[in-house]
Amino acid sequence: MTSLSDRATRLTARVAPYQEAITAARAAGLTWADIARALGVQAPPAAVRQAVKRCRYEAAQIPLPEPQQAAQPPARTQVQPSQAQVASPGTGPAAAGKRLFDSIPKIGGKS
Repeated sequence: MTSLSDRATRLTARVAPYQEAITAARAAGLTWADIARALGVQAPPAAVRQAVKRCRYEAAQIPLPEPQQAAQPPARTQVQPSQAQVASPGTGPAAAGKRLFDSIPKIGGKS
C-alpha cells in the first residue's frame, strides 16, 4: 500500500508535463473534475488542484489528452404494446389461476 505522501508525489509528477495546458484549460472554463478525467487519474478534483498548485517539477510541456468517454448505454425507446400483447380483462395470469381452481372439484361434495 502506498502512503498518502507517495500518492501526492505521484500525482504531482503526473500533472507536471501538463502545467501550461491545465492553466489554459482552467482559463477556458474546465473544472478540476474535467481535468482529472482528461488526465485519467482516479483522484478527487481537490487533489488534482493541489498537485498542480504545488508542482515544482520541470518537464517538457504537452497538451492535455482528450477525455476518455465512458461507454454510454443506448437510449431507451418507448415501446407501445400491440393489440395482440394487451390482455383483455379476465384473461391474465390471475384469471387463469382462478379458472384452474374453479375446475377442481370441492372436497366433501360442497360447492
